[in-house]
Amino acid sequence: MSEYLKYGKFAYTAKIKNGLWRNVGACLSPMNAFMTSVGLETLGLRMERLCDNAKALAEYLNNIKGIEVNYPTLGTYKGLVNKQLNGKGGAILTLRVGSKKRAFEIINNLKLPLIATNIGDVRTLAIHPASTIYAHSSKEQRENAGVYDDTIRVSVGIEDIADLKKDFYNAVGGK
Repeated sequence: MSEYLKYGKFAYTAKIKNGLWRNVGACLSPMNAFMTSVGLETLGLRMERLCDNAKALAEYLNNIKGIEVNYPTLGTYKGLVNKQLNGKGGAILTLRVGSKKRAFEIINNLKLPLIATNIGDVRTLAIHPASTIYAHSSKEQRENAGVYDDTIRVSVGIEDIADLKKDFYNAVGGK
């Protein structure tokens, strides 16, 4: 704090401003602050659609042979999700498809989803987590996180659900 003593009673404020805002970016630019504000205004609507689409896609894919779907409203947590989250299980689901090779084939055959590691986008995103965000983890660490070589993570977007179902159906070999 010695370098900030010249600011007197504002020394801590100066340290935070210089340390966090300058070096970490904790202070949004005016345009970024405006865009964040605009985005927050429609967040509730977008989340409704994301959750509804994810649930519908999870239920649809759960009926396709050779695909194991992990989504909160499908498993043992369904009652808890209904009670605490009004039946909204979020926008992310994972698929186990049997092999790493098949996982990559499915991802590469998808037309609508982007291949990207971020989540919560308005567009549907799909990745192979074992070779992206968990690439530097050990096999044991990946498996403890529920990530296997045949796992596909899908962050469902706001696209028309019929289009998403058709795209996934075609990608898994339904053509």
